Amino acid sequence: MSIDLSGPPIPQESPVSPSPEPRLGPQHASSSRATRVALVGAGFIADFHLEILSGLSQVEVVAIADPALERARALAQKWNVPAAVADISELSQHEVQVAHLLVPPDLHLRLARQLLELGIGVYAEKPLALSAADARELVQLAKDRELPLGVNHNHVFQPAFERLVEKVRAGEIGVVEHVQVTWSVPLMQLDAEQYSHWMFRSPRNIVFEQGPHPISQVHRLVGKVESCHTEVLGSRELLPGQTFIDRWLVSARGEGGTAEIYLAFGQGFTRNTISVIGSDGTLEADFTHDTLAGERKTVWLEFWNSFLAGSRRGGMYKRDARRVLWNYLKATLGLAKRQDAFFAGMRGSLSSFHAALRAGEPLPVDGTQAAEVLDWCDAVAREVPETTAASLELSSAPPRPGEVVVLGGTGFIGKRVVRGLLAAGRPVTCVVRRTHSLPEVVEEGARDGRIRLLRGSLEKAEDLETLFEGASSIVHLATGGGDTWEEVQETMVQGSLLVAKACKSQGVGRLLYISSVASLYTGDEGEQSLSDSTAVDPKADERAVYARGKAATERALLEYASESSLALTILRPGVVVGEGTPMQHSGYGLWARDNHCVGWGLGEHPLPLVWVQDVADAIVAATMHEGNQLDGQALNLCTKVPLCAREVVEELRAATGRDLHFHPRSLAKSQAMEIGKYLVKLVGGRSGLEFPSYRDLRARGLFTVFESNLAREILGWTPVEEREAFLDHTVRIYQRDKSGNEATSV
Repeated sequence: MSIDLSGPPIPQESPVSPSPEPRLGPQHASSSRATRVALVGAGFIADFHLEILSGLSQVEVVAIADPALERARALAQKWNVPAAVADISELSQHEVQVAHLLVPPDLHLRLARQLLELGIGVYAEKPLALSAADARELVQLAKDRELPLGVNHNHVFQPAFERLVEKVRAGEIGVVEHVQVTWSVPLMQLDAEQYSHWMFRSPRNIVFEQGPHPISQVHRLVGKVESCHTEVLGSRELLPGQTFIDRWLVSARGEGGTAEIYLAFGQGFTRNTISVIGSDGTLEADFTHDTLAGERKTVWLEFWNSFLAGSRRGGMYKRDARRVLWNYLKATLGLAKRQDAFFAGMRGSLSSFHAALRAGEPLPVDGTQAAEVLDWCDAVAREVPETTAASLELSSAPPRPGEVVVLGGTGFIGKRVVRGLLAAGRPVTCVVRRTHSLPEVVEEGARDGRIRLLRGSLEKAEDLETLFEGASSIVHLATGGGDTWEEVQETMVQGSLLVAKACKSQGVGRLLYISSVASLYTGDEGEQSLSDSTAVDPKADERAVYARGKAATERALLEYASESSLALTILRPGVVVGEGTPMQHSGYGLWARDNHCVGWGLGEHPLPLVWVQDVADAIVAATMHEGNQLDGQALNLCTKVPLCAREVVEELRAATGRDLHFHPRSLAKSQAMEIGKYLVKLVGGRSGLEFPSYRDLRARGLFTVFESNLAREILGWTPVEEREAFLDHTVRIYQRDKSGNEATSV
């Protein structure tokens, strides 16, 4: 059986009986009025939806809903959206007709059901639900309410895939027989050990989080799944009892052809392709580069046919490469809209949904089609156990004598601090956002009662008062951040001040604020070294927002501590490396690709490197220190390991066997290039531009030599500084064993 691709958009018949076209609800407004839209969820993907919706003339975004109301308000202010609410039940007050559902997948079923019951249509991010059965429940509810139910399968709108489908529909390769997919991608959350993310909570989840992208394309080409076999090629244990399957091989039969799908996550080289083999030719789309090439039968003899096949493929690649370059240049100069594959796919998906809705036409991807894609996902993950990372209960125990409250105790440095405090016999309280997927030391400590788990907002003074009750000291590692100076001011500067004021109010003995050498000006070369308690960069307003925020926070905390007599100590780690941080550390340079590092200069001067365990040891020692020697002091935590950026990258290459390269570049050349990019954006009419700061560029070079005398003299700090030992702890941990997995680190 072949799939009819002659008409848009998905040809397969639905198992659900035909229903009236969905109508705009709940107000049944006239077609002349813009569709009133709300966003449910104010996370990362919301900005893309808002940017695209702002360009649709017949759509008006009237509200953003998110339980984190401040986040919703900030997003609403950024995009001039009139209302921000904490509960979706409030959306009816704003006459919302369609809600874009942008929350984590495990919330889709409940919130989509709630929206439909409110009389609000739904346009959901993939996946619609976590099973085809749940998706069909929503389909039936939407049908009963005569409301639209669409899904953002944006990869079927990617330009290369649309061109491929057009050629298949035109019969250029005959009848589709087989589809081959390679989906091999990096995962930022995996590198950053963000194991609390929904995709890591169960081995099956990654199929539903990432799988709909390529699987929706397979479904478009070969229809419903009929049979499927999955082989697990690789897995890793993220935390005890929390397994992640990083490589899958799927062989399947659809109603209109067979398919082979290779899924690989957290990979070094990105490969995102789909090949369609037909009875009379083949096509391959490369979605990373937005190219399409193929081969067809010809009348010519084999030798000439081979020549034509190669030259035609080359010609197709060249045409697409020139088109991609031209589109990028036009978009950069402000002469055209963005045309990169991801954004073009998102724009195509969102705009076609709203266009079909207003025209009363079938939705481009409706709930029924999304359920069929989930049939594929169910089939792929069928033999994988549906286990979920266990959650712990919050503590109800009162504070204990000598309690240390750690803010950010589940992070890269924090979990080591917690381990050190427990080893020293100190009772610990960890303030957490979640109670699942916690580091082993935190989970074990919580289970045996050595750690109290509490939840609260670091932006609310009343929560901090409760969290700090009975504490002897606070370790402040959760220092906030943001993309704009306004966000950094609120989360990092003002948030840290709230922590300091709560410490004073509760009589906490010491506040340890973990800052960074980024707060200092590190662009001066020469023999002059920066001593402990050196004042922050006096021209921090010329720096990037992170460095500017660290400097502003230190100034604010020191001023408050002086006025209030709060015992404050600031610790400034250098370039912190070790297990749990990606090997592509920005302290070495700008990683243009994950194997190409462009230096902040020539990369020939020693860097202020420090092993993460040594940083944690210094924090624990400072927490345990008695007396007032540390009051009002800022301690540098840097070593003098004789390693420069170029040497580190060379050592990483030797340890990993990867094709890593360090590219020295003078700061003058880098600055000239930054100015060039600035001018191009300026000509293109890009708003919000700032002239590139040479001071910030020099500071990134980390030319300054640091002294760390106070940590050594007062705390007895003895960090690893011998070159080979340091490499063992921080570089050779990325060495791979014979199976291709990262070796267990030191």
